[in-house]
Amino acid sequence: MSSPVIVIAQLDAKPEFAAECRAALSPLIAATLQEPGCLRYQLHQSLESPRGWMLYEEWESEAALSAHQQEPHFLAFVASTRGWFASTSVRRYQLA
Repeated sequence: MSSPVIVIAQLDAKPEFAAECRAALSPLIAATLQEPGCLRYQLHQSLESPRGWMLYEEWESEAALSAHQQEPHFLAFVASTRGWFASTSVRRYQLA
């Protein structure tokens, strides 16, 4: 059995889109938590910036993560927020 896949996604919204980004994250999180293979999907607010967030994700497997990236709610979030972020960073980890 493989170890869970951890994803750390850091999102920094452009100032003019901060409120819209935060609002768009709520339905994404609610839907993602219902997905098979999603063990954890938590949003964290930056202490340095009101427009910075970090998503901590834990997935049963690479297959579960790949399936998430094809879900309609994920694709809708990506499409609707295009151009709203000053920067993004997504990193994947597993137990060493």
